[in-house]
Amino acid sequence: MTRNSSSSSGNSSGGGGCKVQFNNLNCTGPYLPAVERSVILTIITVSIVATVLGNLLIVGAVASTRQLRTRANALALSLAVSDLLIGLLIMPVRMLGTVYQCWFLDEVLCHVAYFVDYTLTTTSIFHVGAIAYDRHVAICDPLRYPARVTNRTLGLMLALCWLGAALFTAPTLISLVPTWSRGIIERVGCPDDCSFFVSVGFHFFFGETTYLVSLVTVVGVYAKIYVVARRQARQIQANANTAGDGNNRSALSNMKREHNAAKTLGAIIGVFMFAWLPFVLVVTTTPGVASVAVGVSLEVTMWMGYTSSAVNPFLYALLNRHFRAAFRDVLCLRGDGGERRTGSATALD
Repeated sequence: MTRNSSSSSGNSSGGGGCKVQFNNLNCTGPYLPAVERSVILTIITVSIVATVLGNLLIVGAVASTRQLRTRANALALSLAVSDLLIGLLIMPVRMLGTVYQCWFLDEVLCHVAYFVDYTLTTTSIFHVGAIAYDRHVAICDPLRYPARVTNRTLGLMLALCWLGAALFTAPTLISLVPTWSRGIIERVGCPDDCSFFVSVGFHFFFGETTYLVSLVTVVGVYAKIYVVARRQARQIQANANTAGDGNNRSALSNMKREHNAAKTLGAIIGVFMFAWLPFVLVVTTTPGVASVAVGVSLEVTMWMGYTSSAVNPFLYALLNRHFRAAFRDVLCLRGDGGERRTGSATALD
């Protein structure tokens, strides 16, 4: 997902913000009122703290709880690391632009900031696709799951999520600015403004197409998972009273775990995709439009997307009893310790 508007900026001596406007080529805009700035600063700071601490809790839970250290949980852990980096690297920088309407760093760091932003959000999208694939195989082809999702397969998926995302967004570090945008920057660019202009084709293909294709694909995959899971649930119910031997009981238990995992991860995927949907719709329907309403809409919907990174820990705690117990261990709210528990929490049951 790309952001085709500049980060608002300003300088302290001029008494106003520095903002590129496409319509009148005016780069001076007012600061936010002090009260409004304080309220926004407080809300965003709380979101950043929740994102960082919540995802640190997920990492700590997996690292300290033996039954959570499984191949099936590796993708969820990697997604938590991505969300953690968004909270540490991206949200604080965006907060400065939103609250102070200023870019305090140099031009090189401006491009680096966009690259890191695009890479981490694209990484999250790729994780969503990888998780959907993992759940699809586990539910729809359970007998072949161990053979299809091996350590090698998992390593390739993680490499695609991280290295693939970095390569995919690498063009943001290259000058892809069309001639007309260069002219605007030369004439009205402010020294403390972080503006990143891209061609419409680059913006649409590398931004909204990535998200929309992922959304349609993931919804389709989970629709199939839902149909198969419903059919298996009926089988579980029919066999519940006749599962007398240990093999049948074990098979039914494994099937229930996979279904619970699909529900938990489906909720996580749904929150991420639909949290970013308003932003994508605003960006897609208002290319090159400069107005107060569009600017406010972009800021609000952008932060809706970012704060989705803070929601996942709450979803784990709400929907997953193993993570809930591990969180209590990490927070020292119980005394039996994660390492003392037996069994496994395969696929986030």
